[in-house]
Amino acid sequence: MAYQVIKAFTDSNLNSVDETGEKHVYWEGDEYPYKQYAGAQTKLRLAELTNGGFIEEVNEDERTAE
Repeated sequence: MAYQVIKAFTDSNLNSVDETGEKHVYWEGDEYPYKQYAGAQTKLRLAELTNGGFIEEVNEDERTAE
């Protein structure tokens, strides 16, 4: 499954920090997650971000899943 960011947000999970220790900021159009980490794609996390209007599932060909 692939997910695309539809509303900018800062990932609050400490496993998402970059090499400088800064939390990752997702911008509209970005792919989620930008790197794999424990908890990034659990059902609970995906539901939280999808229901919150931050990400949406996309098909392999980049179109929104239906």
